[in-house]
Amino acid sequence: MLVLYFFLFYILGIILWLTRKYDFFTISITFVISAAFLGFGNLEMFIYVLIFFCAAEGITLILDRYKENKHSKRSYKNLLGNCLAGTVFISLGYPVVAIAAICASFCDTLSSEVGMLSSSKPKLITTFKNVEKGTDGGITFIGYLAAFVVCFFTIAYFYYVPGFIGSDFVYTSSFFIIVGVCGILGTTIDSYIGATLEKKGLSNNYQTNFLASSFAGLIALLLLYFL
Repeated sequence: MLVLYFFLFYILGIILWLTRKYDFFTISITFVISAAFLGFGNLEMFIYVLIFFCAAEGITLILDRYKENKHSKRSYKNLLGNCLAGTVFISLGYPVVAIAAICASFCDTLSSEVGMLSSSKPKLITTFKNVEKGTDGGITFIGYLAAFVVCFFTIAYFYYVPGFIGSDFVYTSSFFIIVGVCGILGTTIDSYIGATLEKKGLSNNYQTNFLASSFAGLIALLLLYFL
């Protein structure tokens, strides 16, 4: 079965390369990240990461039709910014922390994309004053709503899917609380870093994503000892 999973992923990589959505190096990074979650985690975690990849790309392609500023194709920098922290945590033997970090990136990605469609101007997270769309640190109601939807999906996914595929990993109530809390906190931290460090040129979007998901993972690690 393991060979089959990687064969299917290999086929997906070829399709992405042929359609010029990802370059070869980016596909290789995607493969390494996915392999880490399958090797150090389990099947449902591997699938969840693939869902994140596909959802991030899909929502961008769909919503680009309604936005003036189109996204360029995603690169390895996007992947590392969003998934490096989670990959490190899963490799160190902290699967719950890793999923919390990926969930935070998932929430932030959809929050940012959906927030661009808001009919009202975003508010800067540090002052709550109106700012233009695309401003670093800008937040919207529908953006946060999208983040809550991601958290709900993640909780539902890990509640139902493991039993369906026969996983022996036990997901406790603490897991669901940690993932939900860190998903929203990760999005908030990302916006705060954007409004402070990134706005001053001290970080770029990729570094901001990495810092936010790392902090979300560290918060999850702390919560593990209290819940």
